[in-house]
Amino acid sequence: MRFAIRTFGCQMNVYDSDRIRDILMAAGMDPAGTGDAIPGDVEACCDVFILNTCSVREKPRQKVVSAISRARAANPGVTVVVTGCVAQLEPETLVGIGADVVVGPDHYAELPELLGLNLERGTETVPRRTDVVRITGADEVPSFLMASPETMSERGAVSCFVPIQKGCDNWCAFCVVPAARGREVTRPEHEILEECRRFLDAGARELFLLGQNVNSVRLPGGFPGLLEQVAALPGLLRVRFTTSHPRDCSPELARAMARLPRVMPWLHLPVQSGSSRILAAMGRRYTREHYLELIDLFRREVPGIAFTTDVIVGFPGETEDDFEDTVDLVQKVGFEGMYSFMYSPRPGTRAATLPDPVPQEVAASRLSRLQGLHEAQVPRLLERYRDLAVEVLVEGPSARDPRHASGRNPQNVVVNFEVAEGVEVASLRGRVVSVLILEVRTHTLFGRMIASEKA
Repeated sequence: MRFAIRTFGCQMNVYDSDRIRDILMAAGMDPAGTGDAIPGDVEACCDVFILNTCSVREKPRQKVVSAISRARAANPGVTVVVTGCVAQLEPETLVGIGADVVVGPDHYAELPELLGLNLERGTETVPRRTDVVRITGADEVPSFLMASPETMSERGAVSCFVPIQKGCDNWCAFCVVPAARGREVTRPEHEILEECRRFLDAGARELFLLGQNVNSVRLPGGFPGLLEQVAALPGLLRVRFTTSHPRDCSPELARAMARLPRVMPWLHLPVQSGSSRILAAMGRRYTREHYLELIDLFRREVPGIAFTTDVIVGFPGETEDDFEDTVDLVQKVGFEGMYSFMYSPRPGTRAATLPDPVPQEVAASRLSRLQGLHEAQVPRLLERYRDLAVEVLVEGPSARDPRHASGRNPQNVVVNFEVAEGVEVASLRGRVVSVLILEVRTHTLFGRMIASEKA
């Protein structure tokens, strides 16, 4: 039996898709494709089509609805499985529009059993669709999956995601994550370190620690203490983490990043808005001034650090002055990357009931302006790397030109580069090489390899 997975949303979903792949392969199934760039007609050549979903905004949710329809049209006999946040929040809706199996984030280990039940559905033994719906109840404690040494899909990958917590206790006014992923639960420390070791033993050189708010993990040494333990693991070259909540970001974290050379000088710190008034309405529990103080703190403590962020435009009640505060903050900080979106009302959130919605055309205009300003700003920011030799962890060939190699510098900027004469790109994978930066290309850098340094 062949399966394919299409993934929507965040890094946690990417990790979950890889674990689903491990589980199904261990059960004897064969992958037909995975990721968000699988062939468009994969539904027609697989027996099981899995949609791992995101519900943070309405647009990814609508993509799932369309994908179910396309799968049914391409292959009427395919078994459609929906996992992820939409599965947890809207199981009956999904069954109603054609999903055969619906599984929330804490029940992926049951997928082989549920697929077996689906094959029997319609017999006297299993007569109801609801027999193949599994979601997490309010009284259930979330569990964590573990990468399988035998089948793990990251075997040989240079960079791997490692979840350190699930859920969220912040309940921001716009966000469905606490409803979809549950209350915040910290993964046991020994599990985190064990999975890190598994990835490193399989060839990973960079670990990416994941959580909705990594700074609030409930461990004896807090998040800085965990970073220290991970950074000491044999075989590791680099460690990164996301996401940090500005309310819980601490001087201790800045000092740990400065002290630990394997922790990269990059911080994803979602601001959401540059207006203190809107931040209060969002329930973010910090101000514009606090955020800017954090930026100054990390710049003082961590030389060369780069910042990236998330911004929501058009939140209910946002005035032109509020939006100008956001524009001003983005220009002041100088984010080398920014994920920006129009506010999207999500069912069951406080923001969905707030008065004074921003007209769609106004929000769209604001978003376009903000993105235009950022697009113009990024190349100027990246000029700081020109004519410098930077360390690049090589991930593989460049997507543009397979004769060139590609990787990321410590600040998480993609670097494509010409390899040294007589060097095969494949031989550099997983190595840190020194690259002289010659060009800035919008969001990426281009250079020429100087030397190979670490493996």
